[in-house]
Amino acid sequence: MKVLYIAVECKPFAKVGGVGDVAGELPVALREEGVDIEVATPLYADKMVGKGDLRSQGLTSRVTENGASTDVPWLSAETRGITVHFLDSPTRFSGDIYVNSPSDRPYWDDAVKFSFFSEACLDLIALRNPDVVHVNDWPLGYLLGRMISKGFPQGRILTIHNVQYQGNFWEGLIPSGSLMRRLLDEYPVAFSDPHPEWQSVNALRLAIESADMVNTVSPTYAREISLPADESRFFVGAAGLESVTGPLYPSRLSGILNGFEYRGGFSDSELDAALEAKAEARRSIAGEFTDPGGLLMGFVGRAVEQKVRLLAETLRGKTVLEHILEIPGVNVAVLGTGETRYEEFWGGVARERRGVVNFSATLRYDTARAALISRGADVFLMPSLFEPCGITQLESMANATPPLVRRTGGLADTVVPHTDAGGTGFVFDGNSRETLLQALVDAVRSAANLFRHEPLAFAALRRNAFRQRFVWGDSGRRYLADMYEPAAALCARRRRI
Repeated sequence: MKVLYIAVECKPFAKVGGVGDVAGELPVALREEGVDIEVATPLYADKMVGKGDLRSQGLTSRVTENGASTDVPWLSAETRGITVHFLDSPTRFSGDIYVNSPSDRPYWDDAVKFSFFSEACLDLIALRNPDVVHVNDWPLGYLLGRMISKGFPQGRILTIHNVQYQGNFWEGLIPSGSLMRRLLDEYPVAFSDPHPEWQSVNALRLAIESADMVNTVSPTYAREISLPADESRFFVGAAGLESVTGPLYPSRLSGILNGFEYRGGFSDSELDAALEAKAEARRSIAGEFTDPGGLLMGFVGRAVEQKVRLLAETLRGKTVLEHILEIPGVNVAVLGTGETRYEEFWGGVARERRGVVNFSATLRYDTARAALISRGADVFLMPSLFEPCGITQLESMANATPPLVRRTGGLADTVVPHTDAGGTGFVFDGNSRETLLQALVDAVRSAANLFRHEPLAFAALRRNAFRQRFVWGDSGRRYLADMYEPAAALCARRRRI
């Protein structure tokens, strides 16, 4: 079976998020399962890692846009036995992977460059002739639509990493000769946002409507994105696409949990080494607080609504974070940057706690301190609004740090509540605003009590977390059996027609 895996970021060459991690790791697992797989991605020339290893294979794509044709070369490199093809278009792919366009055309730069990349991929598909084309997220929605209009037989697979990002753009600003206008003319319904009053295109909807099979990165998240949002319980659901995703679940929409690349095994000696490293890291952080012996909770992540909102919500006249900090023997260390409102929220709490210091906020990008917090914390704090899969809870467990998470998405699929046999962390949820926020505070109180009064049970929790494994080999086998083999069979039938 021959597969072309396409993403707009790919580790280790260029990465801003989870898509880049998966694009750099899943193909390796699939190759080990016998899949003949190659990767395609744009060349971000000024961001590229290892660009001296690039070579030309004589592959070129011709892209026609606004009446003008452009020949664009493909370069290639090897990583971990996988061939990666790079579209070399410096005028479109210099600077950041994702950029902010002028305020009158939000996301226009992204729409232009990713629709261009999608069009260029058509020639690469024709040249490499795979059985399956596997794309990721809204930037490749343009490609799946064009594959249908061009009559390509390949099986079409879409992975949704975050349904919140849909590639919306107001129709009134789409030029008449653009690639996006061509798609809108070809797919006036499938390329339109489900909200007619918005008068916008929706690239993720086009991807979903055009794919033979759709998956997301955890089973629970697949179910969640088939349902409408419910703000009364902080449930984001399908973010407006439930009319598209709902009918597909579970027949054509499923969830396959991401894997994680562990640095070592989970023997007793390796656990002992991890606990020694944890104790050293913990001393470095705990000394910043008035009571260094208290439960040390660590947060590392972006200062955005998904990650911080529940902590900033008000419950009985105080924020949830303030309620947590009033629990005796609890220290919280956070690190992250992002939205100004959440950075200011953290900064304000830190100023208020100067008398009895049990909260610290590092509002900068600092990989060394991030690693120190993840390794040294007693509990990793991750109260996400939603989480398609999540990687930081897997990192924390690999450091013998039990996470405290909401029962949502990949967090529900990877963290076993401490009250269950084989527990690996602390889990909360609720059916209303108040019950959910109170459950978060109560989960922290449970963690503090277990840490303080039941050291043997807490040690078992650490041990279980450290030994938990979510490996890419398991994910690769699921992709092969559940997605690739059926998609390749579709391709074979189309080629016979």
